[in-house]
Amino acid sequence: MKKIVLTANDDRGLSGEMSMHFGHCSHFVLAQIDSDNKIASAEVHPNPYAERHEPGQIPEFIKSLGADVVVAGGMGAKAIQWFNNLGIEVVTGARSGVAETLDAYLDGMVAGVSECKHEH
Repeated sequence: MKKIVLTANDDRGLSGEMSMHFGHCSHFVLAQIDSDNKIASAEVHPNPYAERHEPGQIPEFIKSLGADVVVAGGMGAKAIQWFNNLGIEVVTGARSGVAETLDAYLDGMVAGVSECKHEH
């Protein structure tokens, strides 16, 4: 089983809205994908670091979920590097909905990564 984590703005799972900023999403949706590239299950996890986090905390949390891939609307260079070091594939360029984004990823329509260039 492949495990894909998607960023979400709510706790509605696959019915939810994607979060366009990785570090500040309120929830993560963990989808398990079977050998036929179909969604076997999905569960919601609150982001324990949504309000405040140190570099590496969120990637380590996502690794603890067993993720193979993380999909977000956008992600900064430091987070991308953390995931690369942990062996987790990063994909950016989400659609508006969690299910829509996951389907697009599974169909090869959402792939690759581009770094966010935002100011804090």
